[in-house]
Amino acid sequence: MSNITVANTDWSIVSDTHDALAGAQIGGQNVFADVTVTTSRTQARECQFAGAAPKAIVRYVTTAERVSPEDVRGCYVAMELILVARVACGVDESQRMQEILRLCNAAKNAVETDAPAAAGPWGDNAYYHDAVRWGDTDIDTESTPPWAVARLPVTVGFALDGGSSH
Repeated sequence: MSNITVANTDWSIVSDTHDALAGAQIGGQNVFADVTVTTSRTQARECQFAGAAPKAIVRYVTTAERVSPEDVRGCYVAMELILVARVACGVDESQRMQEILRLCNAAKNAVETDAPAAAGPWGDNAYYHDAVRWGDTDIDTESTPPWAVARLPVTVGFALDGGSSH
């Protein structure tokens, strides 16, 4: 039987992302009143409109890898940050839009400023991945008033020394 070790780097990236969001402050005030980690779309829907706001939900999506030269594994953890704000306003959605965009920018700044410890760019002649790569944000300010919801995809790149470094 082989004696192995497990680095569990993908979990450390999810955990570090949670911690960056939980510790984010503007003017000494926490940006998010609550930060949750999940893998479930259903749980994300259940907890996004309950409790204190604004909140952030870190939804783990997957870990993927590519074999690079010399058996180095270029990897990334894909997550979706679900940001939720409660802003009472009338027909004009500008206040909800302003607040959810503020939260999106705060989340990006928090993760970029306090990036996961394992995050790092990697690539070869065919592909390159940034340490932190943001996807297109999907914002909904009208489906569930007075709530505004943003879904912000993010992937965090990291490298493994080989096939048994997971």
